Amino acid sequence: MALPRYVLARAQFDLAGYVFGWTLHRDRLLACHRTFDVDFYREEEAATQWAERIIGARQDWEHTREDGHDRWTAADDRTPAGPDVLRSIEPGTLVVAIGPGGSGKSTFAEQSGIATVVSLDALREKIGGDAGDQALTPAAVMEQNRLLEWHLSDAETVFLDSTNVEPLIRAGLVERARWHGRPVVALRFLPRLDTCRARNAARPANRRVPGNVLTWQHDLTIAATPQALIAEGFTAAHDIATLLEDHA
Repeated sequence: MALPRYVLARAQFDLAGYVFGWTLHRDRLLACHRTFDVDFYREEEAATQWAERIIGARQDWEHTREDGHDRWTAADDRTPAGPDVLRSIEPGTLVVAIGPGGSGKSTFAEQSGIATVVSLDALREKIGGDAGDQALTPAAVMEQNRLLEWHLSDAETVFLDSTNVEPLIRAGLVERARWHGRPVVALRFLPRLDTCRARNAARPANRRVPGNVLTWQHDLTIAATPQALIAEGFTAAHDIATLLEDHA
């Protein structure tokens, strides 16, 4: 199935020419628009980042000029990966999920076909009876690291189901896999922020991520592009397909 085509363009929102901004079209239909102050209006990078937040994934933007108007077309036609991406991984690989709360990591883990999944939520539940009790996180991380050592030393493929949005955390995971001589693959989960918020709100109270933390996690996930993850030392990095909803 063809991916939707996105076009980003500068726009003027009043006849007097005092209000400027950007419009984002999806398959020639207006998806949304936003006004910026004059200085921000001229920042192409800021506008493309705004568009990518709505699209839900990083894009390669191709600039064209038609009839005196500048346009940026999302030129990344690569289909985001699904669970099938794991069929070709080498046995003994450490698979690292990266994404904010409510981004679909645990659901993907269930569908991945990987027998061994190490989940921080599950470890908190096992240790203290409450998957959402953050006070249990240090003990859960210690158990997580013990399990990773065990599985990697036995050359078992293992899926790490936690947010892993911080570069420092990922650096430790890459180093651990390298020490064992194992490949390490990153899977980035990046739905729109409002999708994560809706899923988060539907969780039991003890499992909900505070709103400011969820936004922070989402921002860090945006920065963790596949190119950046490869530069961090991952053997491979994939964007994972998530439901792309119309922007409301």
